[in-house]
Amino acid sequence: MRQCKVFLLLFLLGFMVYFNSLNNKFLMDDFYFLRNPFLSGTKFIPSQWNPYGVQALGVIDRQGTLSYYRPMTHMLYDASYAVFRNNFWQYHLFNLFLFVIAASMVFQLIVKLSGDQNLAYLTALFYLIHPINGIVVNYISAGVFPLEVIFILSTILLLWESLERKKNQALYFLSLLVSFLSLFWHESGIMNPFYVSAVILLFRDDPFKKKAVFLFPYFLIVLLYLIFRSLFLGVNQHILSTIAMFHMTAGEHLATSFILVMWYVSQLFYPCKIVMQWAMPVVHQDILLVNSVAAVLILYFFLLYKKFTNERICKLALIFLFIGFAPVYFAAFRAPKIGALIEPHWFIFSSIGYFILAAYVFLLILDRMKMVGSALLFIMIFAMVSVSYGYNQLWADQKTYALYWSRQVPNFKLSYFYLAAAYQEEGSYDRARTYYKMALMGDQSDIEIFNNLGVINTSEGKWKQAELNYQKALSLNSFNSSAYNNLGSIYLKQGQLEKAKQYFSHALVLNPMQTGARVNLARALLNEFEINKAIDLCLKNLEIVNDDAESLFLLIEIYIQQKDYVSVKKYAHQLIESNDNPEILTRLGCLLGQNGFTDIALDGFIKAIHLTPDYGDAYLNAGILLANNGKYNEAIHIWELGLKLRPSDQRFSANIAKAVELIKEKPNLKG
Repeated sequence: MRQCKVFLLLFLLGFMVYFNSLNNKFLMDDFYFLRNPFLSGTKFIPSQWNPYGVQALGVIDRQGTLSYYRPMTHMLYDASYAVFRNNFWQYHLFNLFLFVIAASMVFQLIVKLSGDQNLAYLTALFYLIHPINGIVVNYISAGVFPLEVIFILSTILLLWESLERKKNQALYFLSLLVSFLSLFWHESGIMNPFYVSAVILLFRDDPFKKKAVFLFPYFLIVLLYLIFRSLFLGVNQHILSTIAMFHMTAGEHLATSFILVMWYVSQLFYPCKIVMQWAMPVVHQDILLVNSVAAVLILYFFLLYKKFTNERICKLALIFLFIGFAPVYFAAFRAPKIGALIEPHWFIFSSIGYFILAAYVFLLILDRMKMVGSALLFIMIFAMVSVSYGYNQLWADQKTYALYWSRQVPNFKLSYFYLAAAYQEEGSYDRARTYYKMALMGDQSDIEIFNNLGVINTSEGKWKQAELNYQKALSLNSFNSSAYNNLGSIYLKQGQLEKAKQYFSHALVLNPMQTGARVNLARALLNEFEINKAIDLCLKNLEIVNDDAESLFLLIEIYIQQKDYVSVKKYAHQLIESNDNPEILTRLGCLLGQNGFTDIALDGFIKAIHLTPDYGDAYLNAGILLANNGKYNEAIHIWELGLKLRPSDQRFSANIAKAVELIKEKPNLKG
């Protein structure tokens, strides 16, 4: 009962802090799983556990790195997309729910270890509202991080209960299972045994040998996991070879790692420049000075540990921090062309140690100076909430966040890539080109940039420049299916059907999951009146992705031409029911309206307006459809709604004036 009350209270407070993030749009990696058929539904969940799952589906064009293996994360994406679709607020609310569960479990652990409910509650509160952890709610793809925390805490709590209940074997093996599964959320799960050991060694009074027997299987699981990754994914070779590419001495390695950690620590104390990734060049100067400061701070760390003789919970806090910082020595050096980098979410679990110490200090002040302590605590909570509230707004959309990110880390090229993609999406092609050029790395990571530059050229009708950019992408990776599909698209638009079909077919050989290439091939076949083959290709796409919008749209177009109105209605209803994109729904409404399917067309417009009340094109085209059917008053009403949203859009006022004039001329046509 107490745990439920804590959860409800934390959820209420968390909602107050993060409610302005619920309408934040999809951005960056969110689009990866939203647009990837392998990660956008439940159909391929079993394949996530196969380290060669993508290749098993016939995909030669492997976009990701072989060292990336997070099946539990991908299962979360699959399940989330199946339930939430394109409703971004639902993802944010779900992430908040998971984060509150994690904070509640922090409360539970501290109560079990220290018996101090005040310390437990204040720690959980700080953990929940500090802006350093705001990424968990603001960034949809970050929902995996509270789950990682939940699994590590579950491992500890289950083992603790097992020992409390005189070695309950069921709970013990359940703890081992949860520990095993934690490895497949994120690579940081390999530190799980160290966190478990810290708790057991500090707080259990059992003989050391007995504790070692219980703890050994946790380390064995990690060892077997590392062997598995080494055999199937080559992770060890990848890490060591990448670090070697930095060409740094041991002293430079240590100094750079220390500065990275200090940047993170500075954001805990003064959260003014938090970004999801922060990068810096390797330190080559003042190595002795930097490492001397590091040595002094490490010494102070151990002296502080010794000072907490009777405060084992504070000792645990320091150990958690130390465990969390240890992997930076390796993880920060995986992108030589970017530099050494650090990501605050790496410490989503270990930061609990900082919040324990912060809560302990505030309770100490409250105990000695109640009025002063209360005032300081209020100021601290108010500051955290205010900064988090402002930070939430930076995640409003990809353009807003990428602009902020690029200003905080000017030399970090990834932020420019996301900024360019945002400008491309809104049609600001010149700005998009500028930032794409700033994002170029000079290696295989530039493939997507050249593809996107080609897409911009295609949109502008600049076929030669588009072809040149796609060829540049292929020069970096001759197996890139997107480049072949894009080349096929420009040949199709120029009427070079044979060449277009050749490129679409080759794209499908490289990646049979490439639904876009299959739809494009179907369009090419339609130009040669190969209608049945085109239909078969669309149906093949629907076997891969049940509600692939472009496949459904093309089927509707085909069946309109074939005058198969039953099939038109079938696939139109399927597209309306399954799709949450107002642009696609509006396109569908226009197509259906032009071909006499007025009622279904209106369903598409109505859903588009319901999903995105500020999407003006849906109002505009819905009004046109109503006016074309003689329903002028209804058309005027919906145009007036659109005009309120877009006062500067002259099309609404012009259409309203024309409809009013028609009503005056023909009063019997009021509608």
